[in-house]
Amino acid sequence: MIPLRNLFFPIALLLHPWVACANEVHAESLPTSGMLSFERVRLPQGERMGLVGGSLLFDIGADWGLGPAVYGAATGRRGGLFVGGIELQHRWSLGKGLSLATGLYAGGGGGAGAPVGSGLMLRPAVTLLKDLGPTFQLGLSWSSIRFPSGDIRSNQIGLALGWRQEFVHLSGTGAVPYQAGLMSGGLGFDRMVATASTYRLTDATRRHVGLIGARAERRSDIDGFAWGMEAAAAAKGDAAGYMELLGNAVLSFAPLASALPSWRVGARLSAGVGGGGNVATGGGLIAKALGTMEWSPASGWVVGTDYGVVRARNGLLAREAQVWLGLYLEPGMDGRPTMPAHVVRTEWVGAWQHFTRIARSDGSRRSLDTIGLKLNRYIGDHFYLTGQAHSAFSGGAGAYSAGLIGLGVSATPAASVRVGAEALVGAAGGGGVTTTGGAITQALVWTAWQPGRVGEIRLGVGASRPLHNSRTEPVAELSWSRAFGMAGS
Repeated sequence: MIPLRNLFFPIALLLHPWVACANEVHAESLPTSGMLSFERVRLPQGERMGLVGGSLLFDIGADWGLGPAVYGAATGRRGGLFVGGIELQHRWSLGKGLSLATGLYAGGGGGAGAPVGSGLMLRPAVTLLKDLGPTFQLGLSWSSIRFPSGDIRSNQIGLALGWRQEFVHLSGTGAVPYQAGLMSGGLGFDRMVATASTYRLTDATRRHVGLIGARAERRSDIDGFAWGMEAAAAAKGDAAGYMELLGNAVLSFAPLASALPSWRVGARLSAGVGGGGNVATGGGLIAKALGTMEWSPASGWVVGTDYGVVRARNGLLAREAQVWLGLYLEPGMDGRPTMPAHVVRTEWVGAWQHFTRIARSDGSRRSLDTIGLKLNRYIGDHFYLTGQAHSAFSGGAGAYSAGLIGLGVSATPAASVRVGAEALVGAAGGGGVTTTGGAITQALVWTAWQPGRVGEIRLGVGASRPLHNSRTEPVAELSWSRAFGMAGS
C-alpha cells in the first residue's frame, strides 16, 4: 500500500519539507529514477508513429515513484506531437539484477493533426529491467496508449533505458557548510538559461521564426564539457504551435584564461524532437550544430550567443541565431572567485489552469484546461525567476501548449500563509487556439496555504493575452508547490 500522505504529492520532490525556522544547514538526498523509452504507436488507418518518452520519478516510499514525464513524436509523419503529464510507478525486485516496473501515466497534449481529441492521454505500462551496473538499466516494455476523447488506441512493445541517481538538497537556512556546498544539488544542473532564437527556414517560404526557450546545463569532470536539456516554442513568424525538446552537449575553452577567465568559446550539439506550427520536420527528429560564445559580466550571471544550423531527417531545416542569459545555480561556477554559499529557496509547482473563455480559430470562445509544471528559483527573500510549461487536456484543444518565463514576487503576511504575483512572457499555440503569432503574456496573483509539512496549496487568478492583441483570457489556477534548498550566492 502507498502511505496515504504520499498520494497528495503531485509531481515531484514532495517528501522533505522546507524548514523555514531551522538554522542548521545540512544536505539530504532523495532517491530518483529516470527512464527513456521508444515505441511505435499504431494510429488509425494503420499509420505508425515512433514515440520517444522521458520520465523523472522521485521516491515516495514503499518502492513507489512519482514525477513528471513527456512524450513526443520522433518518426513517421507527426513531427510536433507532444504530451506532458505525471507518471506513477511501482518497482518490484525479481532478483539477479532484474526488476519489474508497473506504471500509469496521465497527461495532456497533441499536435501535427493527430486525432487526440481534447488531448488527455493515458498510458499504463509494464517494463522488465536488467541492471547494467549500479546506475543504468536496459529494459523491454509493454504499453497501452489511449486518448479517451480521440481515436488513438494502441498496444505495443518498446525499449527502455533507465538510470538511478540521488536528488541532493539542503535543509535549514543561512550559510552552507563547506562540505555540503561541494555537492551538486537538485538534479545536478549548474546553470539555468533563458534563450531567444531566430530560425531562417530554408524551405520555399524563407520565413523567419522567433522562438523563446530555456535550457538547463550540468558540468562534467572534463574541463569545459557540459550537457543538458533545452526546450523552445515559436513566438513570432506565423509558426504558433511549433515546439522542440532537445538534449545537448557543449565543449568550450577560455582562450584568454589569465585575463578573461569567464570568456569562453566552443561548440554545441543538440538532438531531439520538434515540429508543429507549419514547420516541416517530418517525423519530428531534429539536430543542431552551433558555435557558441559566452561571458560572465557579473558574479552569478552569464550572457552568450550561438549560431549554426538546424537539420531534420528530410534535410536542412533552418539556420539559427540565438542570444541567451544564464544564471549559475551554485557559487564559483562562473570563473570568478568562489563566494560563500547560502541556502536559496527553489520550488517545484504542479499546476492545473482553467481558462473560462479562450478564443478559437473558428471565432468561438470556449473553456480550456491545462496541466503544467513550474520551476521557481529565488534571487532574494521575496523575488524569484520562474520557468513553466503547460499542455491542454480538455476543452477540445489537444494540441495546445504554452511555455512561459518570468519574474515573481512573494510575501508571508501570516504564519502558514503566503501571497504572491507573477508576470510572464512566452509562446503558445496549437489546438485551434488563436494566439496571434504565438507570443503571449500572462499575469497571475496567488495565495498559498501550508496545511502541514508536505508543501503548499495555491489558488491563483489572472489573465493571459496574446502579445499583439488586446484580447484578454481570464485564467484560474489550482496548484501544489514544494520547496527545497539549494546552494547559491
